Amino acid sequence: MKRTASLLAAAFLAALLVAGTARAQGNSESSSSKPSGQPKGTQPAPSAAADGSDAITRRINNTAPAQHDVEVGQYYMKKEKYDAAIDRFKEATRLLPDYALAYRLMGEAYEKKKFLPEAQAAYKKLLKVAPNDKDAGEVQKRIERLQAEIEEQDRRRAAATKP
Repeated sequence: MKRTASLLAAAFLAALLVAGTARAQGNSESSSSKPSGQPKGTQPAPSAAADGSDAITRRINNTAPAQHDVEVGQYYMKKEKYDAAIDRFKEATRLLPDYALAYRLMGEAYEKKKFLPEAQAAYKKLLKVAPNDKDAGEVQKRIERLQAEIEEQDRRRAAATKP
């Protein structure tokens, strides 16, 4: 037990040392007015997030949990527990903001609950993140159908409230 704790402490200190060295090197490089070894026309690497990870690392770390959330959401859809499914699909899109399948399934869950504006928004987000999706035509038809249903509901509501 004591040995494990000392190994963990040593590993933690080594990680802090490496991080401090990397920051010091990063600061010394950023003081120059232009990048020295970067070819013309290339973009610099994406900046790191607050937790120190870059976009690629975040994607790698978030892919499996997002896929798991979608699988659990699909299970909840089969059990007709749409609120739980929507929560899982939202979590998947939080982890991977461009996860098209999660937006599609979220739209279907909202449709099942008759939350038409929310379903329409999920489908629109799907088309935004994956405009070349194989089912983009079908999704666009769903959006148009939902818009017609929303307008019909609004018309009926307006007619019902007239004196």
